[in-house]
Amino acid sequence: MFSFSNALPITTEVAQNDKNQYSDSGIRPQHADSKGPHPQPSQYAPGAIMLQRLSDDAEFHRLVDTLYEAVLEPAQMPIALALLSVYAGAESAHYFVWDKHAGAPRHGVSSGWCQQCPHAGRCQDFCQDARLHETAAPEAPSAAAVTLIDTPDLQVVMRLRTREGESEISATERETRLQRVLPHLQRAARMQQRNLELNELAALGMAGLDTLDFGVMVIERTMRVKYANAWARTMTTEDDRLSLDGGILRSEDHTHDTALRNLIEHAAGSLGVQGAAGSWMYLARDGRPVPFIATPLAPSDALRSAWASPLALVLVGNSEARSVMDAGVLASLFGLTNKECIVAARLAAGETLQEIAEHEFLSLHTVRVHIRDILRKTGTHRQSELVRLLHLLPSVDLERAGAATATAARRRGRLNA
Repeated sequence: MFSFSNALPITTEVAQNDKNQYSDSGIRPQHADSKGPHPQPSQYAPGAIMLQRLSDDAEFHRLVDTLYEAVLEPAQMPIALALLSVYAGAESAHYFVWDKHAGAPRHGVSSGWCQQCPHAGRCQDFCQDARLHETAAPEAPSAAAVTLIDTPDLQVVMRLRTREGESEISATERETRLQRVLPHLQRAARMQQRNLELNELAALGMAGLDTLDFGVMVIERTMRVKYANAWARTMTTEDDRLSLDGGILRSEDHTHDTALRNLIEHAAGSLGVQGAAGSWMYLARDGRPVPFIATPLAPSDALRSAWASPLALVLVGNSEARSVMDAGVLASLFGLTNKECIVAARLAAGETLQEIAEHEFLSLHTVRVHIRDILRKTGTHRQSELVRLLHLLPSVDLERAGAATATAARRRGRLNA
C-alpha cells in the first residue's frame, strides 16, 4: 500500500547524492518562464515539499525516469506519484489496480483513493489513509481519472486531485502536460503488470518443481546451473563429491566430472547445432546408483530471441525412494482399499510378490488375493497390464502413499492388513 500523505523519503541529502543530470544535486531551481517568485511548498502535493522545482523539461524527464524505475522497484511508485502531481500542478496523484476476477484491488493501490473509488465500499482496507483524511480541506478537490489499462482481467486507473484556485498551472496547461506524459504512464503500467504476471508464473513453476521427488536442473554448456529444484540442491549438498559452488556443477572425481561435462555438452549442443539426449549413471559415495538423464532444452518462439546460450534439461533419478501413484488418487480412480493401493504401488515399483509380502507383513496368499481384486477393479487381466497402467499415472514417494517402512512395527502392518 502506498502512502504519501506525509513527507516522502526524498531529502536534500539524498538529492545531493544523486548525480543524474535531472537530479537536484547542485542544480539551482529554475522556472519555465524565469519570472515571478519561487512557488510556495503548499502549492504542491502532500509529501512533495522536499522536491526541488526544476525546469518543466527537467521535471518531465525526472518523472519519466522514476515511472520506469517503479516498474522494477514498486517502492519508487509513491515518488513517481508525487513527481506527477508536481509536474501537473495537482494536489495529489493516485494509482488504482482493480482485479476483475477477484472483485478486489490488487497490490498497487495508493492511499486516499476511497473518496471517489469506482468500487466504493469494497477497497477501504487497501487504500484508507486516516492522516490524509484528517488533513483534507473542507471543500473536496476535483478529480480527473485516466484509464491506463482495461482488460478482461484488470483495470488500472490514475487520478489527479486538483484545486484550480491554488495551482500555478492552468487547466489547459495541465491537460497538455498530461497528454505528454500519458503514453509513458500507459507503457509503464503495462510493463509493471506484465512483470508481476511473469514473476507469479515463475514462482508457481518453481514451487511445483520443488514438490517433485527427483532432481530437475537446467544447465548451460559451460556447466553453469541456471536452475535447480529443491531435491537437486539437497543432493549436491549431501554428496561430498558433487557441488554447486559458484553456480557451477562439478565433481571432485575427475572421471565423474569428465563424464558430466560430456553429457551436458552433447545435450546442450551449440549455437546452430542441435543437442542430443543422453544418460549417465553416477555412483554416490555409499554406492547408490543415481541416473542423470539430459536432453536439449529448446526455447519457444516467443523466447527464442532472449535465449542467450544452449541449455540442457537434466533429470536426476531418486534411487533412495521408489515413486508410485498416490494412494488416495488410486483409491478415488479405481475404488481400491488402502492396502490394495499399497500392494499396487509396490508392484508398480518393481517388487516381487515375496518382497511385497515381507515389506507389508502379509502372507503370500494374501498378496495374491489383493492382486486379484486389484486386477478386477482396474479392468486389467495381467500384472504386466496393471504395471503399465500405473506407470501412466503421476508418481510420488512410497511413504507418502502410506506404505510400511523398514522401521515400522509388525503390529502396524497387521492392523493395515
